[in-house]
Amino acid sequence: MYYAVVLLTLFAQLFAALALTILIECGLSLLFRSRELTYCVLLCNLLTNPPLNLILILFAAGFGQEFYPVVLGILEVTVVFIEAFIITLTTSTKTSKALLLSLFFNASSFGIGLLLQLLL
Repeated sequence: MYYAVVLLTLFAQLFAALALTILIECGLSLLFRSRELTYCVLLCNLLTNPPLNLILILFAAGFGQEFYPVVLGILEVTVVFIEAFIITLTTSTKTSKALLLSLFFNASSFGIGLLLQLLL
């Protein structure tokens, strides 16, 4: 029974993080009035958000919070590059602009998520 509760809690955390990220980043992508970009941002988040958050949860559980900010930073930077690559491949966006878009979306969702954690 204990393991079922742990797995359900893990699933709920992963789902909440994914849902919030999609809401924020896809919402922001609508500012660019490109359905193609919005679909791409959705795809990027479906591919990168669950592994990122799973790695963070497992890292914190296994090693504690001491190096958590370093691991978080490394993972977030990696996600920015992966998502920029996906944006470049799936849209007609140049690499430099895709990198800026990815940075904008990820910094926004990270900042809003951080703010929500502080408020809750």
